[in-house]
Amino acid sequence: MQPRVLIICERAAERDTIRVLVGAMGCQWVLASGIEEALALIGRERTSAALLELPGAICDPTKVNRGARELLMRFPGRVIALTDETPSPITGELISQYSIPFVRRNRLAVDLWPRLECMVYPQLGIRRVTKVARLVLDTFLQPLPAGIRHMQPDTRQLVYKAASLTVDLSFESAPDSSRMTLLGQIIRASDPLSPLNGVPVVLKNKRGPMGLRMTNEVGEFSFEFENERSVSLEIEVRPNDWVLILSPPLDGNERGKAQAVNEPGFVDTFTNNSSKNQS
Repeated sequence: MQPRVLIICERAAERDTIRVLVGAMGCQWVLASGIEEALALIGRERTSAALLELPGAICDPTKVNRGARELLMRFPGRVIALTDETPSPITGELISQYSIPFVRRNRLAVDLWPRLECMVYPQLGIRRVTKVARLVLDTFLQPLPAGIRHMQPDTRQLVYKAASLTVDLSFESAPDSSRMTLLGQIIRASDPLSPLNGVPVVLKNKRGPMGLRMTNEVGEFSFEFENERSVSLEIEVRPNDWVLILSPPLDGNERGKAQAVNEPGFVDTFTNNSSKNQS
């Protein structure tokens, strides 16, 4: 059974961001606009953890304290607070008094994942992956011109395919730069002309999410990040239906190692290992 996360947040834009991140972890979610509504939902919904916006819709410090205390009693060690960049005195006092782990709004996509993952998957530290896209084109694997032993292009193109979509990626880096730009486009396999706007895409490294984007009207998205050895993308093609994309090593000096992701059996091995750990 999928873990269920209770999201207590008044702001619609942040609720959507949290919903996408929670879904990418393989969790279901329940929304509540305030503590009182959340407490009423708890009796009807089996919940693994809760994300609480502080102070939220209730501004009375007494009500905030009483509601937070009851929520912490229902979910001991499984409540995360969502705060402003500079928490208010009421929020700071609650976090300190009850030792509540917290994430700031401006770092939501980066900090929520590792804090929540250890609560909903305490024995695993990983989540279940259902679909892995297959790498079908990597320009680093194309033959080099005769007489050329090594070259390090600034742009690398990757194309992935899954049952329902094709994803075209381009990794670009300027010479002597520590940053990389990722440009991507999602194309629906059955209907290439059908729009794919508003599709959530999560960029991750081995430590967790680095960013979240929504595709535009033609299915395009972009990220900019510090150079990483490898990254992954997770795309929500339908609610709670995610496709995972694993990049090869992104170091241009390790061209040969890029073949590992494209070798037969790599995806099966990854999926089988994930399934065994999940079991």
